[in-house]
Amino acid sequence: MDAPDEPHMVILGAGMSGLCMGIRLLKAGLQNFTILEKAAGLGGTWWDNTYPGAQCDVRSHLYSFSFEPNPNWSRVYAPQAEILAYMQRVAQKWALHRHLRLNTALTSAHFDESNNRWLLRTGAGDELHADVLVCSTGPLTQPRYPDIAGLAQFRGKLMHSARWDHTYDLADKTVAVIGTAASGVQLVPQIAPIVRRLQVFQRTPNWIVPRLDRAYREWEKALYRLPLIGRLPRWYQYWLHERNRLGFDQGTRMARLFERLADGHRNRQVSDPALRAKLRPTYPLGCKRVLPSDDYYLALNRPNVELVTDPIERIDASGIVTRGARRHDVDALVCATGFDTLHLLGSVDVRGRGGQALAQAWKDAPQAYRGVTVAGFPNLFLLLGPNTGTGHTSTLLYIEAQVGYTLKCLSELRRRSKAWLAVKPEVMAAHNRTLQERLSTTVWAGSCSSWYKTASGHIVAIWPGFSLEYTRSMRRPRFEDYEFG
Repeated sequence: MDAPDEPHMVILGAGMSGLCMGIRLLKAGLQNFTILEKAAGLGGTWWDNTYPGAQCDVRSHLYSFSFEPNPNWSRVYAPQAEILAYMQRVAQKWALHRHLRLNTALTSAHFDESNNRWLLRTGAGDELHADVLVCSTGPLTQPRYPDIAGLAQFRGKLMHSARWDHTYDLADKTVAVIGTAASGVQLVPQIAPIVRRLQVFQRTPNWIVPRLDRAYREWEKALYRLPLIGRLPRWYQYWLHERNRLGFDQGTRMARLFERLADGHRNRQVSDPALRAKLRPTYPLGCKRVLPSDDYYLALNRPNVELVTDPIERIDASGIVTRGARRHDVDALVCATGFDTLHLLGSVDVRGRGGQALAQAWKDAPQAYRGVTVAGFPNLFLLLGPNTGTGHTSTLLYIEAQVGYTLKCLSELRRRSKAWLAVKPEVMAAHNRTLQERLSTTVWAGSCSSWYKTASGHIVAIWPGFSLEYTRSMRRPRFEDYEFG
């Protein structure tokens, strides 16, 4: 039974962040919460992204909760289906389904100052009230289609990599893939042997390093089931990924080493000098997301695969037209063009004190304090909010730190017998100025366009330092940075 003074919480999203929040609430003895999920199943990005070859870019033992290790990962890099199964298994263990409402899209969330609660409305017209709102939708949830004239006129099969249609048979089809970032690099090698012809449209080449993926042997998994030994792969993978952060400061020895590693990988796998030249980035490694792959370059060597680097001018009913009026008629068009990372809450109308709209507060760029709280929005907590993404390690490290931080804030509210807290505007502003100053000397400020930053160059996605620094800073909230009501 819920404690009489236990606040009611609504958690938006049932991906890794939402599951972590729910489990940690249960571990703290708090039962009065609801998880809203717009999809038909839990899993977040791992529910949505089922395209061929979907796989995590972080080693599997590090891409699992510290309090729910999985010694039975099949590979060094876990595939999508296995990650989703892990999430479902963890949710079942903690009976999170009792708190979960699927197929429930939130349309608005307004803070009612008359009773210090959030009023929520769903797409079905239902109303909910919450003392605390936790947004755990994450930055990789809203598919972004390319802004190309005529896209809606295409009469063949059109799909986004995050909305893969498994009923459509690619066999013996001519297929175009627009985009060569993470999802494109993973799916191209999988569909290349199936299709009649594959045309890969690249706007900007990406830095690609060896993945070195392999299956775990049965004796390894047996060892990982032993309590003490089972901690070793996570410990090793943590420091291996943390070391990689050294390569994201411009001009460092580690940055040059990583570039030589990527260049050697490309030179070994691509024999055609002209093709190699097209695949060599001109911006610093890390400015855009670094992609691990053992088979993408090999797929581009296939006789039925063409890398197209001419700019796309338009799309019409039968295919793509590139510069010089060259036609590319295709049966299917796959948009591997990523996600909208600037509008973290999508179309949800979020309004805080005085009716302030979050969309207006973020009109220039999303900002938060430590990526978790936003000035003017009481008892709103973000998981994987602005500037808490990472280019080098597991997002779950950040999620767990943010969930712990949120729980400490809730505990402080109860200790003070207060209804809400909100970060002071001047504190949030100073925090973000410091972030941007630090980021200005990193590769993420380099001469490339990426989902890490806005068109004006404001870096919105990335934490500038090591994950160890971030997680330590979140252990003790500075409550003098907050106002209470």
